[in-house]
Amino acid sequence: MAKALSDETRVRMLKLLLDRDICACEMQGAFPLSQSQISRDLNMLMEAGFLKRWHEGRCVVYTADRSNGSAYCRAILDAIAATPDDVELRDARLRLQGVIAQQVRKKRR
Repeated sequence: MAKALSDETRVRMLKLLLDRDICACEMQGAFPLSQSQISRDLNMLMEAGFLKRWHEGRCVVYTADRSNGSAYCRAILDAIAATPDDVELRDARLRLQGVIAQQVRKKRR
């Protein structure tokens, strides 16, 4: 768990995932990282017990696992949810909103 939370970007990803379900490709739009780095970071958070995932077509969707049996995981998720957003997280949140809005426009066509 400590290693998964040792990277600020992973903590920011986790904070976004506490708000909503996000597919890996949307996460790539939110953070200026390669697809492989996004996948590694999400897998590390998942292996630590913070996330759960499922497939929707070709997309892998992630969400914070607040129902995890570990009281320690739940306490950490609650603490992360209570922390204020920093500038980098606000920027990532705006980029994510843009990615989602673009997907909605494509579906309407």
